[in-house]
Amino acid sequence: MGARLLPLTVAELCAHALELERDAAQRCKDYAVRMRELGEEPFAETFDALHSEELEEIAALEAASGPRKPIELSPWEYAWRLTYTPEAMENKPRLVPLNAREALQLTLLAKRRAETFYGDCAQHAREAVVRGCAAEMAANERKQMQRLERLLAQEIRNEKRGGGSPSGSSDTHHA
Repeated sequence: MGARLLPLTVAELCAHALELERDAAQRCKDYAVRMRELGEEPFAETFDALHSEELEEIAALEAASGPRKPIELSPWEYAWRLTYTPEAMENKPRLVPLNAREALQLTLLAKRRAETFYGDCAQHAREAVVRGCAAEMAANERKQMQRLERLLAQEIRNEKRGGGSPSGSSDTHHA
């Protein structure tokens, strides 16, 4: 088995992170719209808040990249995408969640994929500065995952009670 291709420099790590965060931002934006279509305003607000966080992370990554344009990645460099299947390399339409639970699950899967990639870089990258930056990125993903896991557990409990998503504005659904 060949060696894993991990970012060698902070610039390469930032390029990967920008792709991951842009994907996450678009996902959160799309899911906020979808939750509003389903009448799930508390979840729409949660995804709006997550979208704002992703945009802040993108801005920070772009600022960290400096005045230079971030490096371009070749498709084979998307090691984090290979945690799915080779078909994931293609730009297929994003799955449309049928309900709030599915939106939370899909977002959590994407966050786990990012956290796994950052964690791998934090443990195995050659340069200490790359490992440090990746560890910080992984910790941020874990915080978001914990929040999503709490919301998902709450939604599952609500479904078991037969109520599904509460239509009122419960604080448990806000980010």
